[in-house]
Amino acid sequence: MGNRDIGAPETVLEVAGSVGVDKPALQAALADNAVKERAKSEVDGAIARGVFGSPFFIVDGEPFWGCDRIPMLEEWVKRGGW
Repeated sequence: MGNRDIGAPETVLEVAGSVGVDKPALQAALADNAVKERAKSEVDGAIARGVFGSPFFIVDGEPFWGCDRIPMLEEWVKRGGW
């Protein structure tokens, strides 16, 4: 693939297709204004909740950020909090 812009639609389609995603269906979704508005709404909501970085999980109002926090998240879920 080389050095491509991961945000470019053609790159997204190529990567998605390489892992079995239906490229025509994805292309239609990427062009759909309802999908674009939903994505914008989700991003705005995440920003409003203080989300930054990835992965970022919020469980019962408790934020967990980063792959190294996944074991803490699992413990939180098992215990029902600290």
